[in-house]
Amino acid sequence: MKNSDNKGEAPITEEMLASLRERIKPYLTDKRYLHTLAVEKEVRALGSIYLSDSIEKLSAAALLHDITKRLSVQEQLDLCREFGIPADPDDAKYSAKLFHAKTAAAAAQRDFPEFALPEVISGIRWHTTGRAGMSTFEALVYLADYIEETRTFEDCVRLREYFYSGLSDCRSDGDREALLCKTMIMSFDMTVKNLIDEAALVDRDTVEARNYYLKMSKNASVRKV
Repeated sequence: MKNSDNKGEAPITEEMLASLRERIKPYLTDKRYLHTLAVEKEVRALGSIYLSDSIEKLSAAALLHDITKRLSVQEQLDLCREFGIPADPDDAKYSAKLFHAKTAAAAAQRDFPEFALPEVISGIRWHTTGRAGMSTFEALVYLADYIEETRTFEDCVRLREYFYSGLSDCRSDGDREALLCKTMIMSFDMTVKNLIDEAALVDRDTVEARNYYLKMSKNASVRKV
């Protein structure tokens, strides 16, 4: 899981983030706003463990990740057309919530250009489905969205407990990387199972993300033998 080194970027400051927390309010319901702040809090905690030099960028991605979530399916499709995002209307019937990650990434570049750094946009784009070859940055935004403290769904609670109980046993960077990998696998297993139980479509990116981390975990285990 690698991250690009984007030297020469204008830095995101805490003052900019304080302003952003206010600017996103019109895009979100009250409940979604509280969730968004909780995701930011969680991703900053995760960032302090894995990407201490990217805390501000992680915060920006968290604050912007759901800015199109409240839109209707038709509004999502309209945005896809506006931004040139490939979208099948038939897919929208079965997996409408997957569209918001794509449209939020595009809307963030349009409406909040000062935060439109490559890592921030990719973190927004892949926070729902994941993808094969995810960067650590993308994984932290994804995981923060899943385990933030206001999530009360059984799977969210289980995953949060699994990660933080495992973290207490980590003694090295390698241990922490292995824990993140295993936590990501567990999250995708949960997601796929729930989608199957609901007779819902399973996004190809989610399957590929799960298989990517599974291979990474198995390869790491082989190297230790």
